[in-house]
Amino acid sequence: MDIHAWIAIATLVVAMVLFISKLIPLEATALSIPVVLAVTGTVSPAEAALRGFGNNAVIALGAIFVLSAGLKESGVATLMGRMLERFGGKKEWSLILLIMITTCVLSAIMSNAATVAVFLPAVLVLSRRANISPSRLMMPLGYAAILGGTLTLISTTPNLILGSELERLSGGERTLGMFEFAIVGAPISVVGIAYMALIGTKLLGRSGRDDAPGRKSFRERMISRYQPEKKLRKLTIPSGSMLADSTIAQTDLGRQHRLEVVQIGRSKGYRNQFLDVQADTMIKAGDVLFVEGRDEDVHKLAEEHSIPIENATEDEVDGLLGRGINMAEVAIPPHSDFLGRTLIDLNFRGLNGLSVLSIWRRGELIEKDVGVTPLELGDALLVYGSIRNIRRLEESHDLVLLDRQQSEEDVRRAPIALLLLATALLPPVLGWYPLAVSGLASALLMVATGCVSLRGAQKSIDLRILFLIIGTVPLGDALFQTGVAGKLAATLFPAGMNLGQFYVFGVLFVVSALLSTTSNNAAAAVILSPVAYAAAESSGVDVGMAFLAVAYGASCAFVLPFAHQCNLMVMGSGGYTTKDFVKVGAGLSVVMAATAVILLSL
Repeated sequence: MDIHAWIAIATLVVAMVLFISKLIPLEATALSIPVVLAVTGTVSPAEAALRGFGNNAVIALGAIFVLSAGLKESGVATLMGRMLERFGGKKEWSLILLIMITTCVLSAIMSNAATVAVFLPAVLVLSRRANISPSRLMMPLGYAAILGGTLTLISTTPNLILGSELERLSGGERTLGMFEFAIVGAPISVVGIAYMALIGTKLLGRSGRDDAPGRKSFRERMISRYQPEKKLRKLTIPSGSMLADSTIAQTDLGRQHRLEVVQIGRSKGYRNQFLDVQADTMIKAGDVLFVEGRDEDVHKLAEEHSIPIENATEDEVDGLLGRGINMAEVAIPPHSDFLGRTLIDLNFRGLNGLSVLSIWRRGELIEKDVGVTPLELGDALLVYGSIRNIRRLEESHDLVLLDRQQSEEDVRRAPIALLLLATALLPPVLGWYPLAVSGLASALLMVATGCVSLRGAQKSIDLRILFLIIGTVPLGDALFQTGVAGKLAATLFPAGMNLGQFYVFGVLFVVSALLSTTSNNAAAAVILSPVAYAAAESSGVDVGMAFLAVAYGASCAFVLPFAHQCNLMVMGSGGYTTKDFVKVGAGLSVVMAATAVILLSL
C-alpha cells in the first residue's frame, strides 16, 4: 500500500475514535475529513473531496426530513396516535402488538425518532387506561420504530446512503428499490415484534419504579418518582429584608443563587393564598417562598438575608398541586433547540412560566444543578406550574408533553400530506425521477400548501446527520480508490476459500451492527459501502444482498440506549437503565441477525 492508503486508514481510525469519544462535535469531525483528504492528495482532484455536498443521498435525506415533519404537523401521525387510543384494549399482549405494528408501519415512511415522539403521549394514555406500567410499553415502542427502518429506502438514513452508493459504485447497473428492503425487512419486523410480545417484556419483569401506574394518578406517580418534597425548601421573608418589595425578576435568584422560586405562599386574613409565580410577581414581607436548588445555595441565600429555612412537607406539596397548579413530565425530542443548552440559558422559567424540579436521564435522577445542566436527547423533565402554562407546552416543537395527548390538532391537511408523500415515492419506484428530485419537489410543496410551517421545515432538517454524510462520503471514496476497501474485503473474505453466502452476509451484518452501535449508523453505511461492494465481487454473491446485509446491521441498535435516538427517547418515560436494554436488546439482536442472514442467504 502507498502513502495515500495509509493516510486513508489513519483518517478512518482517528475519525472513528472521535466519533466514539465525542471529544469534539460529530459534525466538526466529519467536515474535517474532506479537508485532510484533499490537502494530502489522498483524494484527487481536490474538488472530489467535496462530492458529499452534491450527493443524492444528502439531498434526498434533507427532503425526507421535511416530508416527515409534514406528516407530523398536518396531523397524519396524530390520527394514527388517536387510532391507538381508540382501539387499544386492556390486555398487555394485545396492546404491545397494536403499538408495535402501528409504530413499525409509520416508521417505514417517517423518521424513526419523529414516530416515537408522536406516539409517546398516546402510549402513556394507553398505559394508564389499562393499568399497565409504562416500562412494559415504552421499550416495545422504541424498538418497533427501529424495526420499521428495515422496510423502505426512506425509512432510515443508512438505507438512503447505501442505495445511493450502490448505484454509484456499480455505474448505475444495480440499485436498491424503494421497497426492496421489505423483502427481508418485513419478516425481520414480524419476528422482532413476536420476540418482544412473547419474550422481551418478560425479561423486563413486573417490578419497577413505575409498576402498575394505573393504581395511582399521574401526579402521584410523579411525586413518587421525583419526590419534590425532598427538594422544596421554605423561606419565610422577614420584615426589612432586601428581598421584600422586589419582583421575582429583580431578585434574580436564578442566576445569582441558582435557585428556582416554585411557589409563593401569602397569608391573607385567616387563609393562605398561593400565587402563580411570574417575573413581575412582587415579594412581600411574611411571604413563604417555596424554592428548589442545591442545599448549599439555599443556605447561602438564607445567611445573606437572615431568612429561616424549613423543608416542605408532603402535605404542603399536595396542597400546592390542588390550587390550579400541577406537575407534568416532558421529554426532549430530536431537533429541539433545547439540546445542549441549560434551563438558565433558555430562560425557561421566564418564557414558559414553569419550574423544572428534576431531570430524569438514563435511569438516573438529576436533582442538583438542574438549571445549569446541559439538556440531552431523551431527558424527561418534571415541570411545575399553572395548568394553563402546562397545556401551552402542547404547542412547543422543543418539548413533548408526555401526560396529555393533543386532541385539538388541525388534521384537515392530512390528505394533502399523504398525496405529497405518494408524489415523492412513486416517481423513483416507476423509474421516472430519482428520489432526490421527487422528494425535493414534494418537500417544497409541503411548505407551499401549509402542511408544514417554514420554521417546522427548517427545524426538521438535522444538519448534524447531513454534515456527517457530507464528510464521510469522500472517506469511502478514498478507501475504495486506494485499495484499502479491497484489501479489507480480501482479509475478511479470502477469494480462494468457498465461504458461502451465509458467512459473507453474517460478517457484513455483524461489522455494520458493531460500527453503528459504537459510533454512528450513517458513518457505518458510508465506510462499509466500498467494503461490501469489494466483498460481493470477490465472493461472487449478489452485491445488492451484500448492501442489504449492511443496512439491516445498521438498524440492529437495541443493546445500548445511546446506540439509537429512539432508545434514548423512551428511556426516561419508561424508567429504564442500561442493564434493561442489554438484557432485552441482546436477544432481539440475535433474533434479527439470524433472520436477516438466513433469509438473505436463501
